[in-house]
Amino acid sequence: MKISSTRLLRSALFASLAAGVILAAAAIGLAPPRPAPPSFERMSAAQAWADLESNRPVGHLIRLVAFDPQKEPWLAIDRLTRLGPPDQLYSFVASYEEMAGYTARQALEKNGLRLTEGQHVSAVIFPRRTELYPANARGLLQIIRAVEQEKGEAIGERFLDGANALSEAEAKDLQSTDIASYRVSDFKDKYPRYCELARRFNCGPASYPASRFIGSLYHDWHPLGFSQIEPARDPCTLPAAHYCAFVDWATTRAEFLPRFGSRAFFTKNLEIAKIPGRILIDFDQPDRQIIPYIGSRSE
Repeated sequence: MKISSTRLLRSALFASLAAGVILAAAAIGLAPPRPAPPSFERMSAAQAWADLESNRPVGHLIRLVAFDPQKEPWLAIDRLTRLGPPDQLYSFVASYEEMAGYTARQALEKNGLRLTEGQHVSAVIFPRRTELYPANARGLLQIIRAVEQEKGEAIGERFLDGANALSEAEAKDLQSTDIASYRVSDFKDKYPRYCELARRFNCGPASYPASRFIGSLYHDWHPLGFSQIEPARDPCTLPAAHYCAFVDWATTRAEFLPRFGSRAFFTKNLEIAKIPGRILIDFDQPDRQIIPYIGSRSE
């Protein structure tokens, strides 16, 4: 097993592959993942859903990238330079705590992505130390506004202009990044409008320039802020009223929990080499290799 001079972990078999137990090798300059304690259990979909409803804070984040090592060698973990493509300003990430203990394939699927034969998975695990935006309709609008403000006139056509322009109350609301401000129960009166704007941005006949600088919204994304495992249909084919339907969490939970994947978040497209406490892993057997335990935040 080769360990690069960069801060890299390569996953290695620790015990019987039939048992599916994986231990990642220690990275140069980084503390290795710790053996999972006897009480360590994978987070259930029900617990992750409860965290979605309450917008429970995240300790560590994970970015997963599936790639073909022959056709896409630049996506190998020792060649990645940023969390997302270089031209992105904000990229999608997930909660590491929701992925720990699952195979790399399962974790990828929980992020709404698919693994094809022969692909590897590059993983970046890191502590949350920068602004994090839950990727619900409200968070998406915050990111769109940030991108359009940062790019200025160079961006060309702005999404948040004309019929899509924010009201004074909406603009004021979107300034807040407090944890409670992302709880749908706290902006339920604004959710229909925010969701309709998100639908126009995501499902419009032509993409807006701001979309080039934001992680792609695929058909697995739900405007309440989560990814779906193999959604029944492309949400953009739904009537607008159905796309944004939300009565209460109990009703939504009954419909979506069976195919709930994970919470989704936006973070700045960070330069990987400058992320403190990062752990980098190449999963070359993602069907059997497991997202490792890295210790609790208090350890």
